[in-house]
Amino acid sequence: MVLTGREKATIFLSILGADVSSRVLRYLPEEIADLIAAGINHLPTPSPQALSEVLDEYQSFLALPESAAPEPLPRPSVTPRRSYASLMYERPQTTAFLLSLMPAEERTEALQAMPREKARLEELIAGLKTNNLRPRLETKFRELFAGKIF
Repeated sequence: MVLTGREKATIFLSILGADVSSRVLRYLPEEIADLIAAGINHLPTPSPQALSEVLDEYQSFLALPESAAPEPLPRPSVTPRRSYASLMYERPQTTAFLLSLMPAEERTEALQAMPREKARLEELIAGLKTNNLRPRLETKFRELFAGKIF
């Protein structure tokens, strides 16, 4: 089955959906965009062969030539900064307890990542008391937040 470029474009844009198609059409010259848009509105259901042809042609444009294995990048000497975004969704009391389990340097870094809550968290950390449940809580929190902040 031989399709014209206009038919291929119309089928391809109909596959993408109205929202994406309208964004693509904005970058085409107005006359061509109008022709394709009119074609989309009057497009009969394409045959499986037509769909296959259009998608195969699209995929051929995406195929990249084989390349040699990339050279490994040198390791940075600085350790990457940890993300403390998961703490933003915890209650301040929970966050303060978790921060109290961190070494002082990491705690300072985490507090710098949360400037709005910093004063409140420092106040809660200072007011933490020890009790019999602390070791069990510490173990459970370390398990829950392993890989996120520990």
